[in-house]
Amino acid sequence: MLTAVTGATGFLGLHLVRELLARRRRLLLLARPHPLPAPVRVERFLRTCGADAEELRVARTHLQTREIALEDGFLGLGREGFQRLADRIDVLWHCAGDISFGSSLQQARRTNVDGTRHVLRLLTAGERAPLLCHVSTVAVAGARPDGVVEEKELDASFGFNTPYEQSKFEAEGLVHRWVSEYGGRALVFRPSCLATHRPAHPDRPHHPLQVLARQVGAMLRRHPELTGTPGPMALPVPAGAGTNVLPVEHAAYAMVEAAARHTGDRPRIHHVVNRRNLPMTEVIAALGDHFGVPVDTSWRSSRAPQDMRRTLPAYAYWLSFSRTYEGAGLARLGLACPARPVVDRDYVAAALH
Repeated sequence: MLTAVTGATGFLGLHLVRELLARRRRLLLLARPHPLPAPVRVERFLRTCGADAEELRVARTHLQTREIALEDGFLGLGREGFQRLADRIDVLWHCAGDISFGSSLQQARRTNVDGTRHVLRLLTAGERAPLLCHVSTVAVAGARPDGVVEEKELDASFGFNTPYEQSKFEAEGLVHRWVSEYGGRALVFRPSCLATHRPAHPDRPHHPLQVLARQVGAMLRRHPELTGTPGPMALPVPAGAGTNVLPVEHAAYAMVEAAARHTGDRPRIHHVVNRRNLPMTEVIAALGDHFGVPVDTSWRSSRAPQDMRRTLPAYAYWLSFSRTYEGAGLARLGLACPARPVVDRDYVAAALH
């Protein structure tokens, strides 16, 4: 059985590959051209994670790679190469995507929507009936501010804060139409904000909390007056604001295990989320610790930047929500987020390094 993976060298993708290798899956990494081949980057990641000799041996013997262009209708393989690939695949994990909040809608659609369309075309063209494991996101809920987002929901009525949200919504919609029109077999996973408290290394992409820290650092450089006067820096947080942060190690394990247990042709949607939302006050406190700056999270603080949404987009994005997410799918399988490690201020502080 051959399992193909797009986005294998991304933050989540690397952890998914490790979980798949632990189950002795034969993997084909569908990767963009890069100076370092994808298997080399995977092996370097495994070494930094403390992989033993047997795990490294399995990686060397179970990994193949094929360079693709996700935005091209034939994935950059030409018609014949595209067909040969389609006839080989039994399972495809589609993890590749544009996750930047800074991309335009056109840019985000090129990767997230068109790329998904081309992957679905690949799965339809072959002689097999492959299983698609599509990595979506809880961000498909768009600008919905509160309430419980159910796994069966895919609702655009609240609009979207970012092109990323809209493009991922549209991409997931393609998957559901593919299932209904072509009888495709699919699992849809919607992870929340994924992070890790394990030390960073050059071969692992940054996770969203690290990106947020980078934006805060840039803001501090642009607004030295925030830390140059007596008293704490103001990063106001409205009551109830929170985000859902999940250790990537658990997310990857739960997703791969859920796929391994999947039977039949009925599609499933799984929220891959923490049981507990993380209050934004804890995130901001950890950021203050990280930069050595005392922080005032009072919403009425007079020292806040005049246009927080323009100054710190990711911060304003997370402040929009107090919503939570149903997690019944993985819970039924016994794969709900465990109580440890606790994702709190200390976890975020470790994740920022």
